[in-house]
Amino acid sequence: MLLSTLVEAAACFGTPCYVTDLAALDSAATKLRRAFPDPWIRQFSLKANPLPAVVARLAAMGVGSNVVSAGEWAAATKAGVPNHLISLEGIGKTDSELQLAVMAAVNGKPLRWVTVESKEEMSALEKLAKAAGLGGSQSSLKVLLRLNPAVDSETRADFQVGSKVSKFGMPEWEMRELVQRHAETSSGLSIRGIHVHVGSQLAATEGWAEGGLRAALLLAELAVDFEEMDTVDFGGGFPAGPTPPLSDFRSRLEQRLAMAGAELPTRTAVEPGRCLVAASGWLLARVLHVRQGQSGPQVVVDASMSELIRPALYGAHHEVIALDLSGAPSAARSATEVEGGVCESTDTFGVHELPPLRRGDLVALTMTGAYASAMFSNYNGRPRPPEVLIQPDHKLVLGRPGEPFAP
Repeated sequence: MLLSTLVEAAACFGTPCYVTDLAALDSAATKLRRAFPDPWIRQFSLKANPLPAVVARLAAMGVGSNVVSAGEWAAATKAGVPNHLISLEGIGKTDSELQLAVMAAVNGKPLRWVTVESKEEMSALEKLAKAAGLGGSQSSLKVLLRLNPAVDSETRADFQVGSKVSKFGMPEWEMRELVQRHAETSSGLSIRGIHVHVGSQLAATEGWAEGGLRAALLLAELAVDFEEMDTVDFGGGFPAGPTPPLSDFRSRLEQRLAMAGAELPTRTAVEPGRCLVAASGWLLARVLHVRQGQSGPQVVVDASMSELIRPALYGAHHEVIALDLSGAPSAARSATEVEGGVCESTDTFGVHELPPLRRGDLVALTMTGAYASAMFSNYNGRPRPPEVLIQPDHKLVLGRPGEPFAP
């Protein structure tokens, strides 16, 4: 039924076309809630997929929004997520974005928290808060400090963000100094805890649990003198595939804490991205060219690295399947090179077992709900494709129209 609905989507909206299966999205959100039940705070990392319809769907299932820019904050707001369910982090926050966070607090609508990456960023935020008169009778702005846990997690080097040489976060000694200095100032900011994130698409639980343990131990140390520090955001990085299961991450963290004689903090949070949305997404494309390559059939499709840059960027694999065929669907499959439609040799989707294809045949790239439309580029002057939602009853709804394809 789903595959026939994908064929219908291509017929209605053209190709290339992003499609999100809302039933799969709901299933992923349910698994997250079971693995990290209340009172865990669950935040969706919008950098994976900021489509307002997706953000709103997850919010309705108890998943708030984690954003890394004013643009993502605007997408969460457009989706109806209130500020108190939105957290702001990211290494690239500008003074203007920090000012927006401060003014939201001044106006009585503070974000859930802002994660600070460095002493310099904290100083900039303190100055803005003081200039705005934050504090006193005004609402305070809650802050988490991002820890660099110096942990090598079980993922590829491209996805390591918690290693000692990473650009993200602060070492423990720097965080201790920052907390002590902040205690001697009055700026309307309230340091409530620690944020830690070790990497993405994690293949095992040990690195995530180790980073979480170091954050929890540091929080317990600091909370002796600063009782208001009660929160650890353990980050995300959970894989899009079935293993390891989400529940294994929480179980391993709890085991490591118990072995160290420690406990979970009063407030705990996770902020998954791809594991919520990747499997719900499809990228539809049609065949443009078919030729015999050096090692077998080669086809060029009308999707490209503009619509899905992950294969060209770091060799990610997205399975390609044939949906409707102008030739004989029962023909034997063979290893087929699938190439993208822009003028770059690196624009390739790899080799896939496919039946013989002809111009006009429809194919689908799987697992494209994360970091596909979010990383779209109009390189070669390509217009943004439409984004289509498949409702649980299999009806099609346009989530975002595509740009017109016209000179």
